[in-house]
Amino acid sequence: MNSVLPVNKILTRLKTPLTNTQIMKTFLPSLLILLYCTAWPLCTVSAETSHTASLIFCASEDKPKVGFSFDHLANNKKVVRLFVSEEMISAAKEEILKSDRWAFTHVVDRLTSLLSMHTHSRSTTATIRGNYETILTMQEYDLLMHQRSNNVEIMVLGVRGKGRQLNELLIFRFRDEYCSRVVQLTGKFTVDDIARIIKLNEKQ
Repeated sequence: MNSVLPVNKILTRLKTPLTNTQIMKTFLPSLLILLYCTAWPLCTVSAETSHTASLIFCASEDKPKVGFSFDHLANNKKVVRLFVSEEMISAAKEEILKSDRWAFTHVVDRLTSLLSMHTHSRSTTATIRGNYETILTMQEYDLLMHQRSNNVEIMVLGVRGKGRQLNELLIFRFRDEYCSRVVQLTGKFTVDDIARIIKLNEKQ
């Protein structure tokens, strides 16, 4: 019967040893997809009884510069949380950025970080709505869009850079009082990117 070699022994048999970056780009996309798909079903479970699904993919400890930090939700057991750094985005490309609510493929080459959070908890949704109200009062952020349709409310805020450039996009999506989603993007954007990111013209 054939035996399966550990990854480290396979790598030592290669004529040219792989660097850490090459290993990351070779194996990471499949690993990210597996982990993300494993955590995603928790979004459909009552978050009052679910466990934390917090996925963090970064190659360094440097945090992106943002106007508002959601670190206070990092250990919240009612939140499904995904953070991807610039290096991981480059490695995984659009494979990890697929979503039924958002579209990032057209800005993937301009992203420097992505934070996505989702909860079905009424108490946590109330906290996130409170965060939104706080952010509205902050000078760093401009309210770029506010849409309400039936029981869904979407708000988009941005931190302006040079000229028409936006250095950060912060998107809130609330449904009723129990479901909320937040996406925080850093990089280089324009207001023209917003409609495509939130799939404004698509039925959801």
